Amino acid sequence: MKRAEDGRKSRLADAAVDVLGHDGVRALTHRAVDARAGVPQGTCSYHFPTRNALLTAALERIAELDLAESEGQELGAVLAAWAGSHRTRARFMLMLDPQARRELGDAAARLADGFVELAEKLTGSRARARLMIGLIDGLLLDELTRGTVGDDERRERIAVIERIVGMP
Repeated sequence: MKRAEDGRKSRLADAAVDVLGHDGVRALTHRAVDARAGVPQGTCSYHFPTRNALLTAALERIAELDLAESEGQELGAVLAAWAGSHRTRARFMLMLDPQARRELGDAAARLADGFVELAEKLTGSRARARLMIGLIDGLLLDELTRGTVGDDERRERIAVIERIVGMP
């Protein structure tokens, strides 16, 4: 029974990410998530009773999928996968919306710290890790707003990031 409930929560969180990535923070409602997930009305409210719980579930799902997608991949492959995706757009929506950011509070900080720790393993320094994440976020935002770049340009951008943060 627990496995089915976890599957339903993941499905709802995926639907929440989809709503955020395609329609924005203001469109994220329990009803919209139910509709996107194709479940009976009230299902999302049952599993995530508050807006904060729903926002947190969406952000945690984004982080879970981003981490899984980056596992064992080169930076170029990760950026190519993340660039232009509705999941990346959803993450930016959550981080840039002042009200959503306030509601997420500790959850956002905790998940961001997890990415910093991962980047620190790659760069050997917390400061370089934060710089690398800032540069990657900037590139992703650029691609989301101005259009996806070609493979050659992405490789060049990654090489610049690696030089800046001192990666081997």
